[in-house]
Amino acid sequence: MESNYNKKLGITLIIVASLFTAVGQLFWKLSEASFNLNLIIGFFLYGLGAVFMIAAFKFERVSLLHPFLSLGYVISIALGFFLLNETISPMKLVGTLIIIVGVILVGGQDE
Repeated sequence: MESNYNKKLGITLIIVASLFTAVGQLFWKLSEASFNLNLIIGFFLYGLGAVFMIAAFKFERVSLLHPFLSLGYVISIALGFFLLNETISPMKLVGTLIIIVGVILVGGQDE
């Protein structure tokens, strides 16, 4: 029972890490490659994502958790679409769906 709790905690932490790193990268984009507050916030959020990633690895195997980091791509595409008015091509949409299915397949394993 405890290992299931650890798995859920590890997965939750790695998803939070993916969110922080994706939002951190969004702030880097918003900084327009200039040293400003957006760049600093981006580095802080990206670093916070790394801290959550390190914490997640304490609770579950890297081979299970690492694929969840690819959710950062999904989050980035959504942020780009909703906040930066970027377009999502049909190919990007298919790729994003493949990432989501892959994460579900890897994360849904019971050993």
